[in-house]
Amino acid sequence: MPKKPVKQRPLETQSITGQDILNTENVELRRVLLERLGYEKFLQQVGGLIRDRDQDAGGERQLIYIPFEDDEALMVLKVICPSTKHTHILRVPPYMQNCHQAAAWIAGFDNPNDYHPVIEA
Repeated sequence: MPKKPVKQRPLETQSITGQDILNTENVELRRVLLERLGYEKFLQQVGGLIRDRDQDAGGERQLIYIPFEDDEALMVLKVICPSTKHTHILRVPPYMQNCHQAAAWIAGFDNPNDYHPVIEA
């Protein structure tokens, strides 16, 4: 039996590309495709606008913005774990202005001025 075209197999991870996700009009399907592909691979394929950079215990952090025409933008904080050196891509609200604010939000702080970690692991 012949394989179906990519457009008819949108949930098979190996057939998903970042451009497919950008071109998907259905917002819920886009969310599922993005989850299946993964933020890291998506960013590798489509890039993004670096809104802010700074340093923490793991090294450079980046706040990355990817606009969508018909939905709110995708905003992620890219961080490196200081102990494992593994890169993590963490989704944050699109209104984040800088890495510190995004890291504070991830840690549960509404006010980034209250976020002063003594040690990061």
